[in-house]
Order: sequence, then C-alpha cells, then structure tokens
Amino acid sequence: MALLLERLRAEDIPLLRPLVVYDGHRYSEEHARAFMENSDHLAFVAKLDGKAIGLLYGYKLTRMDDLPPQFFVYSVDIHPEYQDRGYGTKLFQYAVDYARENGFSECFVLTEKSNRRACRVYEKAGGVAAAEDCVEYDIVFNSREKRWGTRHVDACASRAKAPPGILGLCARVQARGR
Repeated sequence: MALLLERLRAEDIPLLRPLVVYDGHRYSEEHARAFMENSDHLAFVAKLDGKAIGLLYGYKLTRMDDLPPQFFVYSVDIHPEYQDRGYGTKLFQYAVDYARENGFSECFVLTEKSNRRACRVYEKAGGVAAAEDCVEYDIVFNSREKRWGTRHVDACASRAKAPPGILGLCARVQARGR
C-alpha cells in the first residue's frame, strides 16, 4: 500500500465523506467545492490505494505589511482506522513543505497542550510552541456552531470530547524553515 499525498482535487471531494464529520454536522460536497474555488484556501489529501484516509486544510493569510503570506492550518483529520501510523505526520509535513516551497513566511496551527498526539505531529515538522500564555477567545454567532459547552470547536477541534478521527488544532505552533 503506497501512501499518496497531494493537493486536493475536485474529483477527490466525494472521497472525503468519512473524514469530514464534526459532532454530527453533515459533510457537504457543495461546501467543499465552494472552499476549493477560493485560491486562498488550501487542502491536501492522504490516500492509500485510492481511499482518502487523511485531510488537511487551511488558509493563505495575506499580510498588510511587506512580509509574505502565512499558512494557517485549520484542520488535520486522519481516519481513526489509520491513526498512530505516521500518516498525520506525513500529511502535515507535506503541507509545511508546500508552504515553504511556495513562498509563505510561516505555517501555523493551533492546538491544546493536552492534545499530545497533535503536538507530536507538529513538533516532528519543526513546530515550536510560540508562547505559554496564548488564550483563545471564541465569539460564536450561530448556536449551531457551538460545540461542547460554550466553546467553538472548528477553530480548535481537539477539545476533550473531540471525535477520535480528529488530530485537532489552541497554543500556537509555528513551522518555520529549517
């Protein structure tokens, strides 16, 4: 079984259904296609024998100063059957390499210290916790977006009750050039 890592393509969207599940919210091919239409949205897929087993997506953040854009990794998902085999690490490293090779100033991702699995993935890619005192403030406009109490999970999918298929993303981790 050979692992294939690549930018997500339109024909891959139907393969994502088993990967994109958040607290009962439904996967939407329509939203996935709209996401991909924006050139500032980046998505990468990990496939084994044509089956999508991992998805990483995020956003190109254009700055107002003279520095190159940043890549904000919003979500890293590995199907539960394929976790703890290094696929999340490989997928994350692939995205970091893409950002480095395409002129981004840095790549960053958010996670909680308690999410040791995600922290190990980011550290293996050269990520360094940027600060001990980072605080996340969530301002939720739509009650549908509330998950696990009053906290909004899409910005930090690794909450204590996060689904097991999510490597999740809350202290800032930066992956800079080596």
